[in-house]
Amino acid sequence: MMHSYSLFRQRLEDSAYQGDIKSDTHERALHATDESIFYIEPELVLYPHDHKDIALAVKTAREVSTTEHPIELTARAAGTGLSGGSLNTGVIVDVTKHMTTIYGSEPNDEGAVVYEIDPGVLYRDLETHMNQDGVYIPSFPASKDICTVGGMVANNAAGPDSYQHGHTAEYVEALDVVLHDGRQYHITPLEWTDFERELTRDDALGEIYRHVWELLLHQEEQVLKARPATRKNSAGYNLWDVVSTTVEEFMKGRGVFDLTQVFSGSQGTLGIITRLWVRAIPQHINTELVTIPVFDLATTGDVINTLIEHNPISIELFDGPTYRAAQSNKEFFRDRIAPERFRKTTRALKRIYKKRFRKHIPQFVLLVTFENLTPGEIIDLVEATNAQFQSQAWQVSDQYERDMLWHVRRASYSLSKMADPNKRPAAFLEDMTVTPDKLGAFFSAINELFTRYDVQAYVHGHGGNGHLHFYPLMDFTDPKTAQQIPKMAEDFFKVAEELGGNICGEHNDGIIRTPYLDKIFDESTIEIFQNLEAVCDPQDIFNPGKKVNPRFDIVKNIRHTNQ
Repeated sequence: MMHSYSLFRQRLEDSAYQGDIKSDTHERALHATDESIFYIEPELVLYPHDHKDIALAVKTAREVSTTEHPIELTARAAGTGLSGGSLNTGVIVDVTKHMTTIYGSEPNDEGAVVYEIDPGVLYRDLETHMNQDGVYIPSFPASKDICTVGGMVANNAAGPDSYQHGHTAEYVEALDVVLHDGRQYHITPLEWTDFERELTRDDALGEIYRHVWELLLHQEEQVLKARPATRKNSAGYNLWDVVSTTVEEFMKGRGVFDLTQVFSGSQGTLGIITRLWVRAIPQHINTELVTIPVFDLATTGDVINTLIEHNPISIELFDGPTYRAAQSNKEFFRDRIAPERFRKTTRALKRIYKKRFRKHIPQFVLLVTFENLTPGEIIDLVEATNAQFQSQAWQVSDQYERDMLWHVRRASYSLSKMADPNKRPAAFLEDMTVTPDKLGAFFSAINELFTRYDVQAYVHGHGGNGHLHFYPLMDFTDPKTAQQIPKMAEDFFKVAEELGGNICGEHNDGIIRTPYLDKIFDESTIEIFQNLEAVCDPQDIFNPGKKVNPRFDIVKNIRHTNQ
């Protein structure tokens, strides 16, 4: 009998499929890694031209799949994810080669602009258009220079401005999605009268509408209770935001039923997104940056909680080793800074170190952005912070200093890769979140664990949300590393769990966190997620093993190189 993937390929080639089909060693190896700690080689790589190609791939997978030999389709964009969400053993559907069109934009009455785009559009390319319109998508991640908007939606990404503005799902106006029947559907928020009509549909979308509605109608309290307490979360399926009011209020004609909230953050496990309509809001103006070097680690949580009282746009942070890595690797920034500004911008690193840090590398550097504060209010804030915490805070009025500090923050993860050529920053503890009032206890417990494991780690994150990214440096050529990672994960995740926090703030479940969903959700909630996935994907074609029903052995699938 012909191998199932060979049969899939032959059937696809015999169809009207127009895209590329690759199975050579280079392509398979290229798609075997993302920015996570895993290596999983696929059978095939598809580069579809458009939604019709994706629909054909899904239909063909349905026809060829058997219980013993299923065909698996995993959507992939830029591969910047840290959880292994875009890795799988079957077919990788890569949208970054052909599906990269920005179709147009439409302003709305609130000063926002809605863009119609392909899922493979890079955020930086859309950003060029948004800058011309004076708008932005505030959930952009630190990887905004290399990630796609489709990837942001699939992971329900968040970033610096998410402290005030939330996750990417909040900026999704509509989605085109190919569902399990191989048809493309348009999903958009619906008012009650329109939704009643949609419940009568005799197709895959109608089936999903009815399932989610019955769930909310009878288990609304359970769904709402399942929402994690932390402000940031990308774990599970975002069912608690489907109805914008309450079920009772919605049936009276108030609010909307918005299934895009479930597909945002689903990592392609419910269907494959083929087109997006995303809302960009007016950019902040009259902003000021205050930088606070924290030299006493024990005060970090107190400093952040004091700053929260002043309603900042964002509170970003990176640690001392990250600043030191930036000082030692100035050439790293050459591709990130305009040539005419490179020298003056990188010189700011030395000036900050001498003038602001007084030749002492701080434990953490906080970058706090405010809007519409008067000069007097800024001065009072800086003076109060310095007096209360023996700090050296300053208002960053020098544009080169400002640019350099933000370059360091946004490149924090990349800079950690330069710390040791024989090690790699391991992305598996990088998404833990606690409420800001627990930050002091969180820092203390985490530092004790790193000491116990004798591991150096780089740290950056979003202080206002209590969301920290920890990247221990580990040697993936050492067989002991694979055994150590699950043990560390259990111990570190336990800290977040005991503090009422979350292990999945913005990088999603993927391979690394799906097995630990019980640390966030109870058994009945996980069953709700499993039932939803089964209705949306009855043959388990779409990116299996992610979000629910973990199937990857973390130890066996860990990469064995530091590249």
